[in-house]
Amino acid sequence: MDNELIDLLRTISSGFQAQMKEQIALSDSGLSTFQARLINLIGRQDGISQQRLVALTERDKAQITRAIHGLETAGLIMRSPNQTDKRSKCLTLTPAGKEMHLHFKKIRQHLATETLSHLTLSEKQTLQTTLSKIANKP
Repeated sequence: MDNELIDLLRTISSGFQAQMKEQIALSDSGLSTFQARLINLIGRQDGISQQRLVALTERDKAQITRAIHGLETAGLIMRSPNQTDKRSKCLTLTPAGKEMHLHFKKIRQHLATETLSHLTLSEKQTLQTTLSKIANKP
């Protein structure tokens, strides 16, 4: 049963990611799916470091640096010195980046609502409790 549950979680996650990728392409933002993901991460964690993005995305430093450079050139993010670690840069969204983040957030919300639409509120709450328990295991 455990394998089947993990397979279901993977199927749901993969399906959601595929839908999100499709919607990002349709949005005509000019961003890759990976860049859109970085916009989301930076928008959710203002001041995040490039090192932290490497850890969260499991991509190498060079990939992150290239993607960040593209987002900076597009005027969507800014790099600023980290006050506690001068070797590190903090990343924040520009006003245009915040607008893009909001746009992607709305797409994500729409897809989430659509994906979970056949569940009752009680079922959603139970699912959230159960998944939180799994995610926060000791």
